[in-house]
Amino acid sequence: MTMTKNGLILTGVDGSELSDSVLDYAIWLSKKSSAPLKLLHTIEHSHHSEQVGHEGNLTPNIKEHLLDELSDEERLESKKLIADGKQIIKGAKDKAEAAGVTDLIAKQRHGSLPEALLDLQSQLSMVVLGSKGHDHEGQLHGLGAQLEDAIRVIKKPIFIVKSGFKTPEKVMFAYNGSPTSHKALNLLASMALFKQDLEIHVVSVQKNLSDAQNLIEDAQSVLNDAGIDMIGQAMTGEAVEVITHYQTTHGIDITVMGAFSHGKLHGFFFGSFTTQMLIESNTQFILVR
Repeated sequence: MTMTKNGLILTGVDGSELSDSVLDYAIWLSKKSSAPLKLLHTIEHSHHSEQVGHEGNLTPNIKEHLLDELSDEERLESKKLIADGKQIIKGAKDKAEAAGVTDLIAKQRHGSLPEALLDLQSQLSMVVLGSKGHDHEGQLHGLGAQLEDAIRVIKKPIFIVKSGFKTPEKVMFAYNGSPTSHKALNLLASMALFKQDLEIHVVSVQKNLSDAQNLIEDAQSVLNDAGIDMIGQAMTGEAVEVITHYQTTHGIDITVMGAFSHGKLHGFFFGSFTTQMLIESNTQFILVR
């Protein structure tokens, strides 16, 4: 899970209101980690004809004419999507180059984002995505329609951007001792990013304060061995409420946590602790599965 020159940082750019911030964080990660950056714009065709759906009442000749028109509509839509995508990817590439990123790949491909991530994940060290796309434009809350599927298909860490770019200074790791949480701890210890000028906070919320303190001490042992200093805090209470309060009062910029230890059922995602954190928190996230 280390971020090395062999692992790309991939970011999805789609022209949504969060797209610029997603790119800013991807650029920051690439430069801080000395990792190559790949910009990806996906074109997913979902054409809907404006023709009224009365096909059952039409003669064969009229049906054939409407099919020809539908084909023309699809071709025009496809050309527009490709042209718009080229502009989006060019703008993102120009911005990354202007910011000093030299190891850069920019690609446009057909298909869904989850399909692309599944195909490319062997090349990646981290994926950077916005919490919302065009489907939630202008909404304060909510998660993008493709985000769940993207998180489900890929086993790499995912950096989720929720707001405008601010140079990160403080990182909080939420540690509960679960298998994915252990993976997140190992990632934190291994990434060069966290051995630089970032203030690292480790929090644990358990029913029993002594259990939380034991987890803090375990994390401290691992991180100190990796040369990382940390501020630890053991707490009790309702986990989402306690952790989001800690984020706010301590000015946390990025939250690192293990994610989605449940099965693949849709209901588990929307009922999960991870999803509640994504919705209720204002920080950016690094999720580890």
